[in-house]
Amino acid sequence: LFIQFLNKGIDMNPLKLIWLRSLILLLSCSFFVSASITLLNDVGNAGTEVEQESLENQSGMGEDGDLSEWHPQYQERCYFNDRENITNKNIETIESLLELLKKEPRISNYLLSIARDLNTVICIDERDDETRGYYDFRYNIVCIKEHLGLFEKLIIFVHELQHIAQFTRGFYCSLDYDIEEIIRMNFAIEADVQAIVTLYAWRMKENDMNEVWNALKGFPRYSDIAEAFEKEIQRSRDEMQAARAAFVQWYSSDWRVDKYYKNTYSWYVDMLDETKILQKYQKLPENYFSKLCMLPCGKNYGCHMTDEIEEKPRITLRKAGEYKNYSILIPKK
Repeated sequence: LFIQFLNKGIDMNPLKLIWLRSLILLLSCSFFVSASITLLNDVGNAGTEVEQESLENQSGMGEDGDLSEWHPQYQERCYFNDRENITNKNIETIESLLELLKKEPRISNYLLSIARDLNTVICIDERDDETRGYYDFRYNIVCIKEHLGLFEKLIIFVHELQHIAQFTRGFYCSLDYDIEEIIRMNFAIEADVQAIVTLYAWRMKENDMNEVWNALKGFPRYSDIAEAFEKEIQRSRDEMQAARAAFVQWYSSDWRVDKYYKNTYSWYVDMLDETKILQKYQKLPENYFSKLCMLPCGKNYGCHMTDEIEEKPRITLRKAGEYKNYSILIPKK
């Protein structure tokens, strides 16, 4: 309705109109993320990353959001950093997750510091849908599904926190670039998230927390990434090389790339239609990915030097299909 309002030739300052259009694009992208699937189930829709104009806008939007619109019982389901929390099983679960997360301080300190700076709220969602977890920009909340086991929840938690860290460094969806560039970016974003999650689970395993590693391998659509990481780290004893191996392995799944291709494509086309913005064919800037794959310690594990990150999405689809002798219907541009 608001988009229709903007398109009716209303009497408004042109600069304000441009600003409002940008805000609509931002919120629509956020809505897409809120419906996306973290560590996707075998069925469901893949998501892309949320667009933000500034960290101040992101924090403010979340603080101003009425959480009762997200869930009428949000006070019983959400953990707040800046206030006293109700004591119940949901809050106890979140406190357990925070305690577990901190057992690997090198990653957890980095991720939690970003969440604290943004005043992100952590929630347990019991509603039955196809997601295991998600980050909803409108309310600035990370949500984890109640039906998961504790260590599965932990994996999802790390996954979402890493996504937040990514777009604070400028990695988010946009209509400013060609559609295949945005798909290529989303492939890289998801591959990086899974590499960091795998590194976290491996470090926990090294600290005798095998349950976390086993939980990660228990996600059937992602267990191959853990196996690739383990194989490389046993060979090289180098975490950065193992993280890069995990990143590359993400692209080998026909199911993963097919899901993210189709859903990012759908989001892009729908947003062009809703915002009435003319499609652009701009390429991503040179060296755009050089700061994507950063370990919490600040070291770059070099995903921007892989062949996969530079390939056109349709080539990635073809290659992934060949890995399992699987024929994928590749949309023609």
